[in-house]
Amino acid sequence: MRLITRADFDGIVCGVLLTTKEKIDRFLFVEPKAIQDDEIKVSSDDIIANLPYHPQAHLWFDHHITNQIPFPFRGNFRLAPSAARVVYEYYPPGSFTQYQEMVEEADRIDSGELSINEVLHPEGYVLLAFTLDPHTQDDEAYWIRLISLLREKPFSVVMDDSEIRYRCRQVLEDFKVYYRLILNHTRQVGNVTITDFRKVDFRGKENRFLVYSLFPEANVSVRIFPDYHQKGRVGISVGKNIFNKTSRVNVGELLSHYGGGGHPGAGSCRVPAENAEEVLQQIIQALKENEG
Repeated sequence: MRLITRADFDGIVCGVLLTTKEKIDRFLFVEPKAIQDDEIKVSSDDIIANLPYHPQAHLWFDHHITNQIPFPFRGNFRLAPSAARVVYEYYPPGSFTQYQEMVEEADRIDSGELSINEVLHPEGYVLLAFTLDPHTQDDEAYWIRLISLLREKPFSVVMDDSEIRYRCRQVLEDFKVYYRLILNHTRQVGNVTITDFRKVDFRGKENRFLVYSLFPEANVSVRIFPDYHQKGRVGISVGKNIFNKTSRVNVGELLSHYGGGGHPGAGSCRVPAENAEEVLQQIIQALKENEG
């Protein structure tokens, strides 16, 4: 059986849980847009987690508000802090006792319930989560190995693994570069920060929460970046400031109008490059109208 998931920390923890209960021997890591646009073939031999619904899947697990469906299916859906939590609750009580702390951390990280200190000086699960970048397909072997390590080893042993230690050190080095990039390519318009990375070729790991500590008066952020999966397309991600929770916008619902989706507090979409500026201005206007 194949697991189809997203290569963020939530998707990896889903992988840890599901591989303990299901006969999974293959993995496919994709972005939500690939499911939405029917770019991959899905069959009854597939389990989908942390991604939009597909009718052919054997089981489906998700928690994004824009992905809920109005008809019965096999699996579990709930507006939970993480998809891992949805998987955790699907199986009988006590099935994942040894992974309870890991799921709690997935809840915190995916919902952005972090302190400023954890954002600026990440450690433990938070630092490990930052080693994951869904856009870096070359890391697939690492993603699969991490699922295995987290499933079979105590967390302290995982963090002492030579590859993990190297990747964590590299993340902290990448963040030094990313800090300067955020300052150099971000402007604030009212309550909105706009980070334009369309002409930035940065392939290191990003700290998606950093902008909120640097621009505390803004309550929502927008980031524009090249879509590395498909030429001629631009990605737009939006997130509410996790330290300034005054914005009234439902991010996932807003971005669903542009072929994307997500949570009430964060989401993304992909649009043709020639339409990016028009879509960007519409999104910014909606964010300003729902300032708080």
